[in-house]
Amino acid sequence: MKVILKPGVLENLQKELNMNDQEFADHIGVSRSHLWRAKMPISDKRFSLGQDFIARVLNTFSGFTFEEIFFLNQLSQDCDSSDSNKAI
Repeated sequence: MKVILKPGVLENLQKELNMNDQEFADHIGVSRSHLWRAKMPISDKRFSLGQDFIARVLNTFSGFTFEEIFFLNQLSQDCDSSDSNKAI
């Protein structure tokens, strides 16, 4: 499973605060490039959240729960298929 942002939530918070990307990243306590990577689609290989980003967002927006900002996305288990074919 992978933690990803709920679509539009971070953008809406940023819009409500009337901040550009640099101001919003500073407000959260991350770099602008980290904010940019977090906003990317999960299918993009440059997508990245990380525990530090998640913690900083939750700390900054303490009035929100984890579930209101993030959700868990199930990843494909293709990489485990070779192990399942081994004899037990």
